[in-house]
Parts: sequence; C-alpha cells; structure tokens
Amino acid sequence: MTMPIEKPVYLQKVKQDNMSVLLQQIWKHEAISRVELVELTKLTSGTVTNLTQDLIQLGLIQESETSSGSVGRKRVMLKYNLERFLIIGLDISRTSYEVILTDLTGRIVKSAEGNTVGIHQPEQILDLIESHIRSMNHYAASRGTPVIGLGVSIPGPMDRKAGQLLSPVNFPGWENFPIVSTLESRFGLHVFVEDDARASALAERWYGLGRSVQDLLFITMGMGIGGGVITRGELVEGANGLYGQVGHITLVPDGQLCACGNRGCWETVGSIPGILNRWSAGHSIDEFFHAVRQGDPTAQQCLTQTLRDMESALTTLFNTYDPEIIVIGGRLYPYLAMYMNEIRAGVKERIYSFVRNRLTIEPATFGSSQNAIGAVALVFEHLLMAPLQILTAVKPAQE
Repeated sequence: MTMPIEKPVYLQKVKQDNMSVLLQQIWKHEAISRVELVELTKLTSGTVTNLTQDLIQLGLIQESETSSGSVGRKRVMLKYNLERFLIIGLDISRTSYEVILTDLTGRIVKSAEGNTVGIHQPEQILDLIESHIRSMNHYAASRGTPVIGLGVSIPGPMDRKAGQLLSPVNFPGWENFPIVSTLESRFGLHVFVEDDARASALAERWYGLGRSVQDLLFITMGMGIGGGVITRGELVEGANGLYGQVGHITLVPDGQLCACGNRGCWETVGSIPGILNRWSAGHSIDEFFHAVRQGDPTAQQCLTQTLRDMESALTTLFNTYDPEIIVIGGRLYPYLAMYMNEIRAGVKERIYSFVRNRLTIEPATFGSSQNAIGAVALVFEHLLMAPLQILTAVKPAQE
C-alpha cells in the first residue's frame, strides 16, 4: 500500500516544482515580465507573483529596469541576480585537475590547475586541491557571496545515489571511492558529482550551444571516448547510468578487447591510446601528428582509418540519438579539427537525405575547461530544479 504524502510536504514539492518552471523560463529569456511568465507557464498570476517574490527574497532573481510595453506602459522585468551566489567547479582527470570559481552564468572568477601524473591515491590528489578550494571559499566569504555548491566532474562509471565511483578505467586507486561524502566532510559544501563526459554535456546545455536546442549529443575524445545525451532539455542517465557510452559502440567486430568487456569498441581504436596502439611507432599523440605532417605513410594510413572510424561512429550515433547538434571536445579534438569538414561531408552522405541539411557538428564551447564548466553547470542545474532545497542548505558567507 502506498503511503500518502503529507500535505505540507506535497505543497512544498508543488511550490518547488513551480519555482523550477519559472526559473527555467527566466534563464531561457534572460529577462522576462511576470505577464509573460503567466502566458508561458500557464500558472495563475497570483502564483507567479507569490513565487517570484519568494525568489527575490531568496536573492536568486531581481527586478530589472523597466521596459516599455506594446501599449506604452512600462513593465518590470525579472532576471537572475548574478552577483548573489557563486559556484565551485572541480574537474579531476587521470593526469590533472582544474578548480574554478564562477558566478551563476559560468563566468570564471578564479581558477587553479595542477598535474597529478604518478599520483594514484585519491586523498593525496585531494590534498593538492584542498588549498585552492579553501582559497576560493575565503574569497567568496570576503565578498559576502555564498558558495551554493561544489560540482565535480570525474571519470565514471559511478553510483550517483551512493556518491561513489565504481571502477573507472585507467584510474587506479579510485575504485569505490566515496567522493561525495569525502568532499562534503572536507569542505562543508553541498557536493554534486557527474561523469566527465555528461558534465561536459551540461556545460553546453546551460552555458553553451545547447541553450537554444532541446536535443544535443556531446562527445569527448581523449584518453577515452565518452558521451552525454541531452533529450528534451534533460540529461539522460538510463537504467544503469550508462546512457551515452558512445565510446563503446562496436566498430571492429572481434577486435581488441576493451576494458568494458566488449570487443572492437570505438574507444579501442579512436582514443589517444587506441591511435598510438594502432600506429605503434611513437609514444605521444604529438609525435603521431608530427609524423602525419611529415608524410610518414604508416601514420597517414592510421589517420585515414581513424577518420573513417569517426565518420562511421558519428553516423551511427546521429541515427541512434537524432540530435539537433553534435558537439565534440576533449584533448584529441584540436588535432582532428582540421579534418572536420571532411568528416561532416562523409556523415552527410550516410544519413537520411531529408535530414542532411540539418546535420550540425560543432566544437565544444569551453576548450580545456569544458569539464570544469560542466561541474559548475551540474550545480546550476540542481539549483534550477530544486531551488528551495539548494538555497535553504546554503551557509552564510563567513571568512
């Protein structure tokens, strides 16, 4: 038998859900009137008035300068109060870390980064990061601006409910590490964690190319190949949190065994290790592309096959997810950028004719900081979806 939800709890949930609807519309339009919010959300004018007043008191939105309406009367516009709160984003990769402090728009206020090559103990890496986060907290406190949360982008897979990593590939020492509880204990902040590729998709959804679309596929290419899928404006996880594992589609039947258990995954041939394994005449991706530029036939043949594989993968993924836009980033992408016109043309020839002119493949918006901005976007999304829950947990800024 299902237990009924207590009325105050239910009403609070309805209030938060309605606030979320309003906040998403304000974000989409940047500045909007209460009358327009009533028209777009179908909420009553009384509900819109009461909830926007609550959001103003919380400090999340503010009334902007008046704007002339169509009948000559002036109306008050609502927009985000960008000076009121800050967010910390942390990206931990297999070889480095980046920490950023941003406002609600993802604008970077402070940043720090470091190398973690050869360090395989999570606590040692967090020791390196700790001073940067404490410094950013101190800076926020000196301004009287609370930090509403710490977002973390890190290689998966992970158990989001438990707040711990599972068995990330080529990431020794992090298996079953309780990342959320550890960081919350260290810093006293509300912590959110997401797979790095999916975090990057959120960076585009809220701050980049995805602001104006509802269906987006993000692909990151580097030491591995990962993906994040935005459908109807929402990040899709799937039953086991594996939705968008684009690096593990099969391109080479009976090919090399992948760490995921499959054979011939795109990641085994199209990632940096995959390319170097196929070439086997050098030790770095810089050496490989230098050999390509020097006309080395083995390197050029390897590149040709890499581009063919990428074309096949993108064709399959376009047909699978039907996105409005495919965004590609990661450490490998800058090396491949000069070949993207060729890739686009090849994919266009292999998809349905009626959608060929709609195919859009673009580079990631935030370059090397994509994952860190994604960590910020993760916190921002939670703020939009559960504003009361997030803001009531925020501690006053104190030095």
